[in-house]
Amino acid sequence: MRRAQSLGDLLLTTTTNNTKKNKKKKKKNEQISYQTLAIVILSSLLIFSLLVIKQQNKNRKIRDIDRKLHHTISALATRAQWSLEEVSNGEKTKWWKKYNHPQQYDSSQNLPLVLLDEYGLPTLQQQCERKVEWPTVAFMTSSFLCESFLDVLPKTLRVHTFPLNTRAQMKYNSLRKLPTFNRGYDVEDYLVKWLSDGPFSINRNNRVKTLTEKTEIAYLLPIQPYLDRVSSFPFTDGRESSESGLKSAVQYAKKVNPSLWKQSKGRRVIVSVHDFGTELATKIFPDDDENDIDDIYDTSASSSAMLSPVSFSSSSSSTSSSLINTTHFIVSNSEIGVENAPFDAQKDVAVIPSLSFYLPREAVSRGLVDLSHFLRNEEEYASVGLELPKLEAERNIRLMFRGNNRGPLREKVFRYLIENGSPEDSIETTGVASPQAYMSLMEHSKYCLHVRGTRVMSPRLIELMLFGCVPVIVADAYELPLAWFLDWTKFSIRVPESEYENIHAYVEKANWRELHSNLGRVISFFVYHKDKPIIGDAFYATSLALLNKLEQRASTPTTPPTNNNNNNRAKGEE
Repeated sequence: MRRAQSLGDLLLTTTTNNTKKNKKKKKKNEQISYQTLAIVILSSLLIFSLLVIKQQNKNRKIRDIDRKLHHTISALATRAQWSLEEVSNGEKTKWWKKYNHPQQYDSSQNLPLVLLDEYGLPTLQQQCERKVEWPTVAFMTSSFLCESFLDVLPKTLRVHTFPLNTRAQMKYNSLRKLPTFNRGYDVEDYLVKWLSDGPFSINRNNRVKTLTEKTEIAYLLPIQPYLDRVSSFPFTDGRESSESGLKSAVQYAKKVNPSLWKQSKGRRVIVSVHDFGTELATKIFPDDDENDIDDIYDTSASSSAMLSPVSFSSSSSSTSSSLINTTHFIVSNSEIGVENAPFDAQKDVAVIPSLSFYLPREAVSRGLVDLSHFLRNEEEYASVGLELPKLEAERNIRLMFRGNNRGPLREKVFRYLIENGSPEDSIETTGVASPQAYMSLMEHSKYCLHVRGTRVMSPRLIELMLFGCVPVIVADAYELPLAWFLDWTKFSIRVPESEYENIHAYVEKANWRELHSNLGRVISFFVYHKDKPIIGDAFYATSLALLNKLEQRASTPTTPPTNNNNNNRAKGEE
């Protein structure tokens, strides 16, 4: 039997054990301290990183807002220059009243046949009377166009406008008083106004009685995506506001008159002139469940296949419920093959992107529009107070561009042209010139460049044409305005983007005199009028294009809208 340890041995053993335990505990505590310190350091670094990222995002957002405000101020300054120019030359608006006294009458309606419009451009009625030949596409004749504008369109097209809720109406009424950043954006408000309450409106004066079996009805959803976007600018890109405005409009239209909304399928119309255009409608499926008006966004994976446009026919419009496939879009971004903002040439209409009421008059008064196809001798020019057109000898600039350099294509094109330019050319990308300088450049240039930027739409295209400068268009897959009846090869030059280094070769081969003459023949189709549209102008040409798209789809029975209680309620809220 082992002898018991002495008290000293016991104490020594206990002390040794405690020392070992203390060392282990101390070591463990040290490990915990190191771990805690590491966690604290890592946490601090994480928090610091988050603060840095947050500050960077904040700075980036501030920089983004600052950039937007800078561009906005620059754009508004340019608009102010143009407005001042228009005001200072306002007396020119009265010139036609001195000369344009109509001497002929339409015997069928006992109305005067006006020779020239307010700009000094020939009216369509008079061009048809004089049997003017336009540069049309192969299957179209000038006589058929006259019949389409003067007879078919007024009798056939009718537009029913869905009501907007009171909040949307108040917002639009307020926002449209603000100046736009781009002269092309004004077109949206103009088209919505005259489609809603113009010569083809069903809502105006209760025109239901004028409907016949041949009537083609378009159902306008009078949203204005550009104004919706302005409502949140510059703090966001505005797309959410535009989409929200469209969603609310659809919900309200379905709520007010569900049967009429269902009837409108395949005949709906939306005007959108901003760069994203049809992108608004690619996620909206308002007809999947007619009983559920609140759930019009389809986020299921199965719906993704419906985002791309399909051939517009009665079969596609009846089986597909996406808004993109049941609606005719009048848009500026008429690029075929763009996935996020699809344009279908079989159903959509390319907008005429310039709403200037000043430049057409200025161009005509300077003698820059060749009207020799209509005013056939010097005496006729003098009788209406116009000068003979300025011809090639007075244009000493071969190729001109003024504007910005935004967009990868523009960077390549203008760098090449500047490095390989000619003294005959005038290419600058430092921004838009002053109004007088810009008009002078167009006046003295034979050819003017229209190159794809961040988007292809620009009012510049129409302005060049007005001033008799033949446009050189470098933008692929671009559905040009009115290309469904006008042959653009006869009054412009189209250069593939891949061949931009051959621009000078294209220009050298062209017949400027012939192209310039044809510009004078077609330009009246590309201008809008301030007081009200006139037959044959840009509004009527757009309306005829819409009628053409409606008729292209397979014919389906058309039932006139009825003035039921829901309709009356809608009118009461407008």
